[in-house]
Amino acid sequence: MDTKLAGKVRAGTTSLTDAATSNEQIRFFQHQRARRSYIKIAKYIRENFGPIDIQVADAGALDRPSREFLDAAVRLGGWSVQLRFDSDANASGPRFMPEEQALLAMLPASSRKDHAGHIVSAAFDYVNSGDAWTALNLGHLLQDVEQSPRVWNLMAIAHAMVDETVQAEYYYDRWSTSEDPLDAIRALYGKAMLYARHHPDGLRSLDRSEELLNEAYALVQQLDAQQRSDDRVVFDEVFNRNGYALILFRRGQVDEAIRLLRWGIKRLTQTGEKVAIHRSVLIYNLAQCYKQTGNLTAAIATYTELLDVDPYMPEYHLEAAKCHASAGNFGAALSACREAVDLDDNLASAWGMIGVYEGELDSHGAAAEAHARAAALDPGSYTHITNVVYSLILAERLDEARDHTAGWIHSALLKEDAERRASLGAEISVRQGRCAEALEQVEAGLALFPDSQVLIANRKALSDMQV
Repeated sequence: MDTKLAGKVRAGTTSLTDAATSNEQIRFFQHQRARRSYIKIAKYIRENFGPIDIQVADAGALDRPSREFLDAAVRLGGWSVQLRFDSDANASGPRFMPEEQALLAMLPASSRKDHAGHIVSAAFDYVNSGDAWTALNLGHLLQDVEQSPRVWNLMAIAHAMVDETVQAEYYYDRWSTSEDPLDAIRALYGKAMLYARHHPDGLRSLDRSEELLNEAYALVQQLDAQQRSDDRVVFDEVFNRNGYALILFRRGQVDEAIRLLRWGIKRLTQTGEKVAIHRSVLIYNLAQCYKQTGNLTAAIATYTELLDVDPYMPEYHLEAAKCHASAGNFGAALSACREAVDLDDNLASAWGMIGVYEGELDSHGAAAEAHARAAALDPGSYTHITNVVYSLILAERLDEARDHTAGWIHSALLKEDAERRASLGAEISVRQGRCAEALEQVEAGLALFPDSQVLIANRKALSDMQV
């Protein structure tokens, strides 16, 4: 491992995944990690500079990550943001950092070709920080002056990251025509993953993914022994078989997938740390396989191994918590979730899981508080507030629960959410002796989903109570 990176990680503050340089980055939980960063930045600015009140002119030109950042800043950072869709002739121009100014100076057509290498490098840095949109813009400019494997590589990955998978496949095809077999190996793997996971449902095909993976693996096997021993080639070979393990997993051949993953972990462990850190992905997949087979003891042991490799990735603690919960050990599950929020308290999913496990341990007040934290961090989710009400009912705090139910049954709800909300609202009313109001809650849910057997049964039960 790079000694500076090693020192930072082993000082106990940074996940291997978050600390890796752009070339070693694992694109794992990336959108979730980006949102966590948005929240932290917005809160930091608010706490250190006071109230933030800004106007954005020509807001239609905002890219998606900028919109997501501003959304997090308003909802969770306490900012006031006004979006205007007209231009502002009196507004000052954008202020660019020196690095951005240097990049902009390379982009005019007259100088683009001379600086293509720097532009490609910057574009990959944007990819690996989660901003595939800027990477795509740079890639489109590069295409005008250079048609090469590195440009096709950039465009394929960036399109895949923004779910433009058909365009991504086009660029993977271009990339795979390179005379360098390593380019073909990597492009075929990327294309295989489109068919296995990323294409829309109608375009996915495990058979096609398997064909592409095996085509790439045959190219790996044609390399000479010295090439195959290179760490980067070991990485490509192992992740090709990791992809094939996914195919086996999906087909129910989990034991064979486990064998492949164990082999891959062993091979990566024998490489230098810049490649070896990627074994965390395979260990994660191995734990998922054990969980799928019901071998929770092995799954928990594997998550323990994963956390030995990278203890500073909150999501790994959450996955371990799920295994503990499946084994019925809610105390251990809760402890694992607490470790996750100690690392990053901006994870709505972690607080939601804490709420569930507190509830399983009959700590319903603590459960309600945790679900409320989750709701504050993820206000777009309807589930968290529903869980707040559920926990408050169990805690016998009916008036507080009732405060959350005004207007909470609406047309944006999915059927399951509407059923839960109508039923919980009715339960509050029944417990408080308001049977007529309880029936109104159920009828509100049935107005949205008249075929709901859950609500039809509840309506009958309430009607029988009133007879």
